[in-house]
Formats: sequence, structure tokens, C-alpha cells
Amino acid sequence: MTSGWRGNGNGNTGITYNSDGVSFNASGDDIGAVTDIAAPIQLEDAIITMVVNVSSEFKASGANLQPFAQIKGGSWAGEWNCWAGNELFTAGTDVTITCTVAEADKKFDQTASDVQIGVQAKTSPTGVVTIKSVTVTLKQSASSSSSVASSSATSVYSANVNSLRELATFPIGAAVSNTDSPTYNILTNASEKTVVEKHFDQMTAGNIMKMSYLQPTQGNFSFTNADAFVDYAVSKNINIHGHALLWHSDYQVPGFMKNWSGSAADFITAVETHVSTIVDHYEAKGGVVSWDVVNEALNDNSPSNFRTDSAFYTKSGNSAVYIEKAFQAARAANPNVTLYYNDYNIDQNNAKTTKLVEMLTDFQARSIPIDGVGFQMHVFMDYPSIASISAAMKKVVDKGLKVKITELDVAVNNPYSGGWPGSKISTFTQDVALTQKKRYCEIVKAYLDTVPANLRGGITVWGTTDASTWLTTATSQYNGEAIAWPLLFDNNYNDKPALRGFADALQGNTCTNL
Repeated sequence: MTSGWRGNGNGNTGITYNSDGVSFNASGDDIGAVTDIAAPIQLEDAIITMVVNVSSEFKASGANLQPFAQIKGGSWAGEWNCWAGNELFTAGTDVTITCTVAEADKKFDQTASDVQIGVQAKTSPTGVVTIKSVTVTLKQSASSSSSVASSSATSVYSANVNSLRELATFPIGAAVSNTDSPTYNILTNASEKTVVEKHFDQMTAGNIMKMSYLQPTQGNFSFTNADAFVDYAVSKNINIHGHALLWHSDYQVPGFMKNWSGSAADFITAVETHVSTIVDHYEAKGGVVSWDVVNEALNDNSPSNFRTDSAFYTKSGNSAVYIEKAFQAARAANPNVTLYYNDYNIDQNNAKTTKLVEMLTDFQARSIPIDGVGFQMHVFMDYPSIASISAAMKKVVDKGLKVKITELDVAVNNPYSGGWPGSKISTFTQDVALTQKKRYCEIVKAYLDTVPANLRGGITVWGTTDASTWLTTATSQYNGEAIAWPLLFDNNYNDKPALRGFADALQGNTCTNL
């Protein structure tokens, strides 16, 4: 950039062109730099993307940056809802910030006036800001690609989130794969590594720490892949939430347990041996800070009860005693690891939630060791309500137990709604992306509002990119279509607005679909 820029704001000393771009001295509030875009221009819903670099003085001052757009001519209105907080910046490091021009009265949907776009320093700034590049991506026409992540080869959406984990005082996690999904293997996929190491301080193994992987035949334990997974995490200062010691799903129960022909007492001993061996191994190894001890042991009936179609239930003598025995074995193996019961649909504050609380009350009355509850939170844009989510979490909080969101994803399409398939969303548009952004924000905000700091076990998203989501194949109503778009990053590991929504809640910002 060698021309077309000028200083902006009262007291501005002007701009300087250099080999990096255009710089200004951030000597006061609203000081910045702007450039013009001549009419006619339809700037409504455009995305302004800037690569900026700040000096050590600017970073130390705690100042922020505000990208903006403004119609030229006196004190004309502009887009002032954009923000890039100081936490996003590291002195001397390029950072991408964005601003979406989205005014309620469509004031930028015009052709009569020139506009100016730029960035200004806020909140008692000092130091130097350098603008290294600017891209304006106009709203796409109906005939063009609908992806909000990229509308040209050089323009990619940025959520302006330097590191999600740095915004929280509790674990921010992601479920990842190893040998169970070679394409997305955290140990070999460089893009997967980059996203995980940047944003998360906890990992969950999608499959390889489940029973059929760790003890495929009785007495024969296989730790190679899980150990490599844990070793990688520890080397990056990332800890592990273990998932899951016991799970009823047929393909994850080893044959020797499904086909057990011995006594119920001996089966319980086998369960205890599995749990204690795994927990012992990872206590000695280090890196695993918590476990889903038992996963999905309750059914979805009303009233809800224990899942009687589980091999663990039937082989324990048609009894749910295996649940408490697993918790007792885990606690005996490691007195310090955090122990969770994990399940889906308990966020709906329904009959299943009622049964969960009944089980927790019974465990506490009999001193069965349990530290918290994992809310899977595979939810939709429209269901369940935030009120239901909050009420369900509050019931666990009232028991004095930790609450952990263990498997969060927000599917765009809800195939269980009354309007399906007529309500199916076939294209991931900008409006859909921004609605999802608000939904992520509201969920995280509900967690922060409901769960006190000492009981926050953390939030884990179930995957990294939309390309690897389990929902495409697990949701039969989707017929194999990739129409969930449920995660924080797109198929190419680019930020989605959902990431910005997650960060907004952590930073105490208002949840909006702008």
C-alpha cells in the first residue's frame, strides 16, 4: 500500500508509508487511518478484512482497535459495531481483524455517496499501528458461491480470536482423532495441529480410549495409540479428558464382555479390572486430568430409567450396580482424577434429567465417588431452549457437582423438528452462519451464568472442522448430506462466525447475529 490513505481523528499526526504498509501513531482515542471507496458501491453485508501489526507500546497500553466503515460527508453514520480487543494482539505479530458492514437500516445499501473504511485506536492508546493489507469482500449475489468462509481466493473470514483458550479460566477442549480417523489424525495432520494448539488446552479422544480399543480381548490391554495421543498433548501443554471407561454401544463393547457367560459377580470384577487398569496406567503416565467413567447409561423414556439393553446392565445380573462399581474402582485407582457421568439430552431438563438427579442423589447419600456431570450438548439452532439448558445445569450445580460440556456441537438442521424435511437448510449462507454464531454465544453464556467458577469443568467441542463432524453419517435423516455445519471451523480449517460467538460469551460481549 503506497497511496490513498490519510490520518483520521482529532489530533492525528498523519500516516506513514513503509515497506510493511501504512502506519499511524495511536496518540489518542479515535486516532486512526482511513481510505476511500468511490460510489457507486453496495457495501451492506460486506466483510472488511485487515492484517494489522501493533508495537510493544500499543500492546502494553491495553488499547483496542475498531475497524469501521463510514459514509463520507460531514457526520454521516457508519458501522461502529466492530471491535478487536487488546487480547488479540502480540507486539510485532501480524493479526487479522474483520468488520462486517451490517446496519439495521441498510444505510450502506446505497450508490449516492463515497464511503471510507479504516481502523481507529480506542481506550487510551499509545504506540504505532501498521495496516499491512485490506480486503473488502462484497455481499455475494444469489448466483455465486454461498460459503461465508471465502468469496475470493484472497479473502477468508477471521473471527478475530487469537486463542480461545486464553479467554477462559477453565479448560477449552476439542475432540480429535488418532489412528481411528487417519485423514484427521492429530499426530499427522498439520492443519489439525495448528487449530488445536492455537485454541485449545484440553483434548478428548474420539474413540481410542474406549474399551474396545484399550482391551479388545480379556486381559490384553493395548495402550500404544492412546499413549501416543497423550504424549503429543503433554508435549504441547494440553491435558486430556479421558473418554470413556464404560459405554454400552455395541461396536465399542469388546466381544468377551458382550458374550459373557460367567456369573454376574465375575462380570463386575472384569469391569472393575478394566477401569482400574486404565486409570492406573494414566495416573502413572500423567496428562489425564478427568474421565467420563460411565457414558449414556440412562434411556430416553418418560419416565427415564437405566438402559436395560446395555450388555453392562444385563451381564451385571440385570442391574445398574456396574455404574457405582466403576466409579469406586476409578477412585481407588486415582484419588485425584476428576470423575464424570456423561450423557446426551440431559440438557433438555426432561425426564432423563430427573432420573440423572435421582441417581446423583442416591450416589451422594451412599458416598459413591462422583465429581461431576458431563452434558454432551449435541444441540440444534432451535432446540433445546436456553432456559431448559440452564435449568438442567442448575440441578447439577445444586448437588455441588461440577458441570462439564463434553461434546458440544450446534447443528444447523434439526431433522427431528415438526417441519422436517420442508425446513431443511441446503446452503450455509451468511445469515445462517450468524444465527449459529449467536446460538454458540448464548450456550456459553448460559454456562457462565449458571455454573459458578469452582464448578466449571470446562467446555469441549466435538470436533474441529465441519468436514469431520460425526453428524453427517450418524444422522440418518441427513441421507449422507453434509448439512449439519456444526463446528467452529469450516472444511478448510478457516474460522467461522461461530468461533466469534464462543469468544464473545467468554469476553462478556452481547450475543448478536451481526
